[in-house]
Amino acid sequence: MYRYHLTASFRKDLHILEFEELSELSTIKVHLPMVTSAGYFRYGLQTYINELRKLDIYPSEMGFDTMIIGLMVYIADMKISRRKQSQDSWTREIMLSIPVFNDRWIEYKETLERMLKFLTGDIWILKFYKRKIKFAEEDKEKQRTDKYKIASLFSGGMDSLIAAINYMEQGQPTLFVSHAGEPRVRKWQTDLLQYLDADYPNVLHKNAYLWTRLSDIKLPEADEDKNQRSRSFLFITIAIFAMSGMKKCNQLLMPENGLIALNVPLDCTRIGSHSTRTTHPFYLKLWNEIAQDLFGFSISNPYWNKTKGEMAAECLNKDELRTIIGKSFSCSSVNNANIRSGHSQHCGHCLPCIIRRAAIYHAFGSYDSSEYLYSNVYDIETNRGLVGEQLRSFQYAIQKLKQNPNAKKVLIYKSGPLENDEEYLTELSDMYYRGLMEVDQWIRDSRRKDNAG
Repeated sequence: MYRYHLTASFRKDLHILEFEELSELSTIKVHLPMVTSAGYFRYGLQTYINELRKLDIYPSEMGFDTMIIGLMVYIADMKISRRKQSQDSWTREIMLSIPVFNDRWIEYKETLERMLKFLTGDIWILKFYKRKIKFAEEDKEKQRTDKYKIASLFSGGMDSLIAAINYMEQGQPTLFVSHAGEPRVRKWQTDLLQYLDADYPNVLHKNAYLWTRLSDIKLPEADEDKNQRSRSFLFITIAIFAMSGMKKCNQLLMPENGLIALNVPLDCTRIGSHSTRTTHPFYLKLWNEIAQDLFGFSISNPYWNKTKGEMAAECLNKDELRTIIGKSFSCSSVNNANIRSGHSQHCGHCLPCIIRRAAIYHAFGSYDSSEYLYSNVYDIETNRGLVGEQLRSFQYAIQKLKQNPNAKKVLIYKSGPLENDEEYLTELSDMYYRGLMEVDQWIRDSRRKDNAG
């Protein structure tokens, strides 16, 4: 295995990445070109900047620092294989050297390293050094827009769709922030946005998105990794980057149902970062320490205490949601489902699919316009291979919780540290219990329906 040391380079004469193998240290040092010979940003960032300009959004130097940090983390996470470059097939050792304009980032080096380790399960070492070149368009600061009071992540998933509908129903001017790295993901987002544009023409909303183009990056001996544990880190830096270029926009919302946000492992095989932590309360707490101090921004999940089904059932326009919910995507195995079926659809049996299907059942009964590769619950339940793995894990966790309902107060700690507030913890554990019972109801009712059919 190798440790990787990536350095962000803004040299215009560096046209391709340069690397040096230090065999005695088992380390590969890489200088990654961040700009073209003409001085334009690479990897999709220049297009993002151009799109923000159209909205009168002109990010600050501190915003550029954040964006560069986020992009470097995402590149390292995506381009270094866990299987090949870790001692335990999971934990990688990654060092990043990043030029920053504001020296205050050094104060948060340990916080960022802790955050990234919690999020991805890797060992991260961050080194900051002074960026002398300026990127911010200081002459445009007076032109910065003040139209948007909030920014909200818009992934193309069901939760961000529900949140978006709620904002529109409340007449809330919103900047939707998105990320895509492939055409399929962007299509999911644009399909949903077209509905919102048509149905809410009088409520101000725009979409700013970063399309990461990383195909040119080939790190030596690294292969690639598809877990995308750092995607939420990139999401947040994309949003902060945009918010730093606006007036009065200081609230970032990350809409995700509380069951997925907490993501308590269903069994002993999924521990630590093997369960995703993209909006876990502890992760957002660490981000807030940075965002509030450096920018005066707050980052929150408005649905931390809601199950996915409750989010759907309480949507401020259920008719709108019912109409377009099938256009949203939640599947974590969509690539495999696509290979097996020949077109994009949900697999129907992964953890996000199960929670999604239970939520739609909770809100709309048997109506579900989504397409699933495995639609029959009996077929999933009786499959002794990977197809039935997550459903069996749910059944195991549900059975244990039914036998000892008070265990919910302990189980919520399994995915990470939580604030020591009794009222908050009670609300969190109650949500966790309701979330599993939501899945249980869907499984039992679906099984009866399948057997009857």
